[in-house]
Order: sequence, then structure tokens, then C-alpha cells
Amino acid sequence: MSRPQARCLCHQPGHRQDACATNLTDHEVAMKWVTRDEMREIDRRAIEEFGIPAVVLMENAGRGTAEEALRLREERALAGPVAVCCGGGNNGGDGFVIARHLSNAGLDVRVFCCFDRSGADRGREAGINLTVCERMGIPIREALTAEQIGALRQELAAGVLLIDAIFGVGLSRPPREPLAGLLRAIDDARPVSLAVDVPSGLDADTGEPLGAAIHADVTATMACPKVGFRGRGAPWVGRLVVVDIGMPACLWR
Repeated sequence: MSRPQARCLCHQPGHRQDACATNLTDHEVAMKWVTRDEMREIDRRAIEEFGIPAVVLMENAGRGTAEEALRLREERALAGPVAVCCGGGNNGGDGFVIARHLSNAGLDVRVFCCFDRSGADRGREAGINLTVCERMGIPIREALTAEQIGALRQELAAGVLLIDAIFGVGLSRPPREPLAGLLRAIDDARPVSLAVDVPSGLDADTGEPLGAAIHADVTATMACPKVGFRGRGAPWVGRLVVVDIGMPACLWR
């Protein structure tokens, strides 16, 4: 079976094409850019009409993004640990999959749950992957209180790669505290970071930050690029890579 493939849609000044995941064809450059509602409908149809289990899509998303994380780490010559910050939704579930694959690759992976994991639904996709990380013995801490956020901030030293899997494409209003403070603390630290699907705090439709937002060096977005990543959203997105998560292409063509 082929592994999830990624396409770089970067138009950043000075970006080297040989650092991209692939060189784009004209068709790929012209691929469909979607709103959050369009992406939700594509997700729904992939699961309900085509019968692709949501946990399979999450696995493909996490595995493909983990490969982008390895590429970014090599490009920047990072030698420190990987801090994976996971929210309580499916974006966080992708983060748990990423943590598993990076741990399997031999990296020092540390997961930070940006939610109360005692309330995680262990029967849903994100909860299943959280349980797997726990059983693997991957270090997992919470990052919710001021003290916990301060401890995370200290982890983001030189050489660390941050995986931002806190908020996904569904965010449409400013996050509340303590998560707003968490986003500010991470962005102030300015670690080398890879955003999962969308930089946390960024509106995927408008490209506007919803209060605090994390600047990404690379954004690995799933299936289709989001309309907010062009124009105003570009400074937060960084290099944009589209991860093929195995959805039928007829869903957006």
C-alpha cells in the first residue's frame, strides 16, 4: 500500500523548490480551495457515502503529517525533542497519531494535552489514539493551568520541534482562557512549528487570527487547501503542504 503523499503549494518568497514535498503540476496548483463547511461535507461524504472509517482518515492524516514533521526537522537540523500539543477534538487525535509515528521513528516525543484528558471519550477516534499513546509509554502531560503552560513554554527551547494540533478547521470564534493564553505563550516562544491542518487560532475561511494564533513554519493541511490560507492567512501558514489522506478525489472535483 502506498503511503499518504503530500503536495507543497508554497508561494513563499525565497522558498527553494527542492525543499518541497513534490513539484506541482498545473492541475495541482489549480486544485480546489475549500471553506470549513465544504471540508466538513467532504469528510461526511467520505465516511457515510464511501464507507471510509473516520479512524482510517485520522491515521492517514497523522502518518502523512508525521512524514512532513521528519522532513522539517531534517531541514532545520533540529536535534531536540518533539513537543506535540493536542486539543480535545479530531485535530488533537491527528496529533496523537503523529506522536506515535514519531516515537516509532526513534524521536524523543512529549505530548501535551490541552484539555482534561480524564474526560476523553475513549471510544471515539481521538480517544482511541490517546489510549494507544498512553499504552506505548509516551510521556503525556496536561497544559491548561498557568503553571502547566509555563512548564510547556520552558520546553520550547532551541532545537525543539512543535507540533500544533490544538485547534482545527472548525474554530470560528476566539478561544477562551486558558487556551488563549496557551496560544500566546507558544507563539511568543516562536519554536520551529508544524501546524496540523490549520495554525491554531487562525480562521480557516477568512485567514484572520481569532485573537491569539500560532505562526507555523509549515502547515500540513488535509485533502484540500483552505481558502483562508491565501492572502491574509499566509503569514501564519508558512509553507503549505496538502496531505493526501485517502479520500476519493471525486468529492471535490
